[in-house]
Amino acid sequence: MTSERLEQVLAGAEASLSEMRAVAKALRVPLSSLMDREAAEPIKMLFRQTLDQRAVEVSSHVDVLSGQVRDALAIARGMPSNLNWLEAFNGLEAKYEAAEIYAQRFRETFAALDDKEPFQHLSQALNELGVFVLFSRDSSIEGVSAIVDGYALMILGARRFKPRLLFTMGHELGHLVAHHDKKGGYAHLDQVVDIDESHGRSEERFADAFASALLLPRAGVLLTIQALREQFSIRGPLGDFEICWLAHIYGASFEVAAKRCEDMKLIPSRGARAFYQKILESHKNPEQWAQELGIPERPDIPVSPSTALLRAAALKVKAGEISVGRAAELLNVPVSSLYFANSEIRA
Repeated sequence: MTSERLEQVLAGAEASLSEMRAVAKALRVPLSSLMDREAAEPIKMLFRQTLDQRAVEVSSHVDVLSGQVRDALAIARGMPSNLNWLEAFNGLEAKYEAAEIYAQRFRETFAALDDKEPFQHLSQALNELGVFVLFSRDSSIEGVSAIVDGYALMILGARRFKPRLLFTMGHELGHLVAHHDKKGGYAHLDQVVDIDESHGRSEERFADAFASALLLPRAGVLLTIQALREQFSIRGPLGDFEICWLAHIYGASFEVAAKRCEDMKLIPSRGARAFYQKILESHKNPEQWAQELGIPERPDIPVSPSTALLRAAALKVKAGEISVGRAAELLNVPVSSLYFANSEIRA
């Protein structure tokens, strides 16, 4: 489209279907999000009712993400609610000081983990609970958590560095468990999940503390550090060597592992930032430093879209209710994912 024609459409001129498809492709959103704005409005309101979500700079993100939530719910229609698991947190108040209790309860109840084991299969645990996990159409967004129409959803920004993605999952899960009593509706977007930048915001501090305790349980951290120091004959204060190992063992980034040690008072206040800056100056990044130390390469951390939603979409395609291309567009997944889900249904 020429800039003149685009200005005409923006001013209210009727656009052709091909022009609308061109706009949708350029914005990387489904065509339906441009042609059916009313249906997403209640979901937009949920986002905007959340603290700090009224700012003008998040409006465009809210439009895309509320549309994505609506599209996921279109596939979910007819499925049973997936909120029952949240009842495990009834009676708990979502305060920063209680984040560790929440995390321990989730690990024990839904992953059968003790207080020492790594938790790198969080994506699988969420799938087993039926939480709808999808990848965001808006690549600038880190994560979204929502409870809408009786369903819990999580939308993640696709990231190559899986430890970052794992922490974001834990962070968004923290928002969901914190709002376990808001079954009438809740939606929140995180433009950035930065464990070192959320000290003044209680909801973000809780979600960060929950994710840290979920992935790096206190007893496991202490035992791992003790074993490392004995094995490598380390004396004196805790250093970046042990933290680097800790991060790799538990599937966390160096920053998250260091901040966990700081919160546990194993290193001084602001020590996590100091260690990170030192590594950046001397070794480019923590992963490069780990390689120089001879720490084994990280195993892959599996993160996948909701199995329940993929199967529901495959069933709708099989029944002729929707085309496979349209289903893939609604869930923001490759068509191959739906073919695989269909093959599992047949099996």
